[in-house]
Amino acid sequence: MQPQQPSHILKQRTGPDDPVLQETLEEALSQVSADDVISIADELSARHERLFLNLKADPVSLTSSFADVAAAVTHTKVNARALTNYFAQGDYKIFNELLNGEAPAPVRVAIFVEKLNALDTRLAMELATGLLHHTSPKDHWLWTRWLWDPTTATGILPLLAGSTHNLLAENFADGYARVGSVTAMSMKFAEGTGLWTDELISDEKRAPFANSAFLACAYNVYLFGTTSWRLSREFNNLLPTLPNMARRLLGLKKSES
Repeated sequence: MQPQQPSHILKQRTGPDDPVLQETLEEALSQVSADDVISIADELSARHERLFLNLKADPVSLTSSFADVAAAVTHTKVNARALTNYFAQGDYKIFNELLNGEAPAPVRVAIFVEKLNALDTRLAMELATGLLHHTSPKDHWLWTRWLWDPTTATGILPLLAGSTHNLLAENFADGYARVGSVTAMSMKFAEGTGLWTDELISDEKRAPFANSAFLACAYNVYLFGTTSWRLSREFNNLLPTLPNMARRLLGLKKSES
């Protein structure tokens, strides 16, 4: 039997301090512009007006729009289908308590997730926080698995924060509050990237979605950078553009431009 030849796709990995990694991260960052982040924030704002603006006042409207909502709050068609099938019977009373309950938002999120115990916990969390954020973006934030996944201790937030320390929690309510705090702190990092601009945050409709747009781009810069570090350029050329990868994370359609 002939020895296996090294793959032309995989590069030899020499460790996390490999200078090539820093180079590929910088190359990945160059593939996302401030205008890309602005465009994504504008698309989130437009979707908010089209799909989520009146949802808090009229949760019953979920009956006709739930498939679109499911596609907006998760990043794969499989997960969107799982949510749609789960609520196929049309029992949307649970959403009124989530959106309009008197308890603090972290408590409402925890109650919602615990009631949906037949769903994957991460998917229930994405649905709960996606609904809250997209209906009231100035008041609530996202908690998705690509932001922080406590089951695997991965996500863009611990990378930007430098550790998982501030994200560790014993329950869903505390976890949601901690994700919000670290999300806010991560904006200090954003200011040093060149992607966080006055134009991004000065528009009142765009500004509430600036965090989500930036973090989705940041996640894909890191993902693409570490992937490029190990994969050949020919293989990387087959991947979507970084802005479109960010759009996918946020449940947006890809841009053809």
